[in-house]
Amino acid sequence: MLTHDALKRDTARRVQRLQAMMKDQDLDALIICGQAMPGGMGAIRYITHAHLWGGVAYAILGADDPHPWLQVWSSYQAVWSRNETTTLPERVLSPYEDIVAATADSAKAYATGSKRIGMVNMNKLMSLGTYNAFKSALEGYEMVEVSAAFDAIRQIKSPFELEAIQQNGAILDSAMDVFKDVAGVGVRYWDACAAVEGYIKSFGAFWGRTKLSIDGTPYTVPTPKDLRMDGDDIINFEIVYESPYGYWLEMTTVFSFEPLPDDARGLLDGYLAAVEASSAVAKAGATYRDISEANDKALRDRGYPVDGKHTPDCHSTGLDGSDGPNSFSAPDFTLKSNMVLSYHPGTVLENDRGFLISDNFLVTAEGAVRLSPHHADRYYMQLEA
Repeated sequence: MLTHDALKRDTARRVQRLQAMMKDQDLDALIICGQAMPGGMGAIRYITHAHLWGGVAYAILGADDPHPWLQVWSSYQAVWSRNETTTLPERVLSPYEDIVAATADSAKAYATGSKRIGMVNMNKLMSLGTYNAFKSALEGYEMVEVSAAFDAIRQIKSPFELEAIQQNGAILDSAMDVFKDVAGVGVRYWDACAAVEGYIKSFGAFWGRTKLSIDGTPYTVPTPKDLRMDGDDIINFEIVYESPYGYWLEMTTVFSFEPLPDDARGLLDGYLAAVEASSAVAKAGATYRDISEANDKALRDRGYPVDGKHTPDCHSTGLDGSDGPNSFSAPDFTLKSNMVLSYHPGTVLENDRGFLISDNFLVTAEGAVRLSPHHADRYYMQLEA
């Protein structure tokens, strides 16, 4: 059930799993680095439900204390976070002078044993200047980068998280109907995209983007402000948005005013066949490489000249758009049950031809299961001129 009380109970279980990891690695405290941007705040949100619109924040967790601390750069964001947090509101602070020193002091209060302090996203989000400031503030303590161990825990989704992801799958799927209703020959793409984003935000989402391709390539991007729809356009439309609870999903649909030409229809069917083939092998114990090879094979078997990849075939997703390695960076990464994959076959054909086909799947022992109502007949919609 998606309620704030259920979220608080789920967050408490996440804290317990992280504290078990901390004890295994002999860590007295954990500092989680966060930045206000998609891909930068999911780790702190995982145990505090904090959201940011600018600047930095740090969550601090003791090995035995069930309630994290949160040091936030902006006093306004601190107020916002207190209104939404799953930790104690009085533990959300905004140090005006030196957030690094305040964060270090919070961690040192716990570090009375091994003096080992785990750092999450230190190598990903922290500037050299901030790293040196932490190194000075934590002199005499060992800073241990534990992002991989942290990510391994949050990649396995709880029932609450899966319900929140399914909620967003339904929202994004229905948002495709908003695009269809607004679209028309002569309509500005920017207006249609704005209508879609307004609809998604009405459910409580904050960050996200809509983008598209009309040139026969899979490279979806925001359009020029005044570009208008043409009756011959074949529109590969993509939504990338967080859910009301912060879970990131990606989804695409292909639109056209005229029936798809045979070559475009065949190509779209090829990419849908690739999704079907690769999702069948995306089971616990398989690797990203298995998924990538299945995507390529499905298109080659239909006679298409595969010419490489334009994007990773998949990656684990959650409170960050990617909460672990992708099929580019770690092709031999092994899938685990209850991981959620942002799924978009990255196979590209000669001359950059292709469709971007995106949705989100749950890894199970039998294969990947779609987490939205966005089935095959929702990947293409014909528009009224």
